[in-house]
Amino acid sequence: MTTRISHTEFIEDIEQNQNRFYQLSNEEYNVEPFPIHVFPESLQYVILATHECLKYPIDFISSAILYAISISIGNTHKIKIKESWLENAVVYVCLAGRAGTNKSHPLSFALKPILDKDFLLSQKYKAEMLEYIKIKEMKKQEKNEEEPLKPILQKTILSDYTPEVIIEIHQNNLKGLGIYMDEFVGWFKNFNRYNKGNEQESWLSNWSGKSIISDRKTGDPIYISSPFISVIGTIQIARLNEIIKESRGDSGFIDRILFAIPDSLQKEYWTDINISSETVTDYTNFINQLLDMPIFKDEYHRPIATIVEFSNEAKELLFEWQRKNTDLCRSVDNESLEGIYSKLEVYISRFCLILQLAKWAAGEEGKDIISKDTIIKAIALTEYFRKTAEKVYYTINRNSPKDKLSKDKLKVYEVLPEKFKTEIGLKIALVNGLKERNFKNWLNDKDLFAKVSHGEYEKLY
Repeated sequence: MTTRISHTEFIEDIEQNQNRFYQLSNEEYNVEPFPIHVFPESLQYVILATHECLKYPIDFISSAILYAISISIGNTHKIKIKESWLENAVVYVCLAGRAGTNKSHPLSFALKPILDKDFLLSQKYKAEMLEYIKIKEMKKQEKNEEEPLKPILQKTILSDYTPEVIIEIHQNNLKGLGIYMDEFVGWFKNFNRYNKGNEQESWLSNWSGKSIISDRKTGDPIYISSPFISVIGTIQIARLNEIIKESRGDSGFIDRILFAIPDSLQKEYWTDINISSETVTDYTNFINQLLDMPIFKDEYHRPIATIVEFSNEAKELLFEWQRKNTDLCRSVDNESLEGIYSKLEVYISRFCLILQLAKWAAGEEGKDIISKDTIIKAIALTEYFRKTAEKVYYTINRNSPKDKLSKDKLKVYEVLPEKFKTEIGLKIALVNGLKERNFKNWLNDKDLFAKVSHGEYEKLY
């Protein structure tokens, strides 16, 4: 028999027992679970309910909701750090775990209100297109040269796209978009798939909020003054090393990714407890409150964001945290970690914006000023993502098959392109003192090389 507990009963049970969700620890990395106290109380109930009833890992559902809030805010609001320095709410999020550890379902739950709205907009677009075609045909028969207004498809979430499609849809939805890749590696593999340009650079620019200028072969050029595209996806821990391939580790690309990578995560047994419809409705209403915020535009059709500022107390705490973070950057003898820590100075302000708007949507506070409580919670969230970034860094860089290589082979491996033909690799090997026979035998090392096709190989690290 299926058990269904009421929303009220579940909340009372959670209030008595929620501390047990924070017993996990990891001696090697000391990564605490996601600090769900940063969210409004109503969202905490949703997170814990999905964990209890649906076995969603706390870190995954919390990070998915963080992303959902980000794209629901879009370009409606920006946060002011100081004069001429504004930040939006863009986030790049990756849920990392072993196969079967329930990564995708939390994402589906968190994004459902947004996807539902996209569906309704697509149905509206289809109906309008049918009417458009009908009117156009009538005008043609009447020899009326007046062109009817063509409907525009508006949507927020994209999964299958080309760079040109993203720009066109973003032009129709200046509030902002969300890229949702169930397999995070698929996002990277889309880079330069449709053209030979450097798409990775475009995503670096998007994260920084730089304008998009697209001069197309067909159609008018497109100019988006304030791009807003957040990204989320999942990845298996065994494939984390693929994130740093093709210079993503050196370009600072990986520094911009927020990782949710829970400790001691295992596949869970099913439970016969159902989540209440009231809890689902509460979450849907919360997201819709943010989605329904209008986007205002100036005379040139550019979005005008409402500016959110820090209270004096909040700003003091922000600057105090930044000084400590700067000291940490100066003291760490590792360029990769220094890059990660530096990007957190951007993310902490974005977290403030996301958390303050979340409080407003939940009816807890206003949305025009960052409160002291919000910056304290943003600091806790930032420190969580610092720890997860460190964990990913050490996971990628420890026990690498490259560690077992001799100096000669390591030198050759570092010089080899990501993909290469045997004859090119052989030339590099010979120049660096590695004999032909040794090089060709070495290509059979499946920990370091993957055979793409006859005579063509790809480095795995």
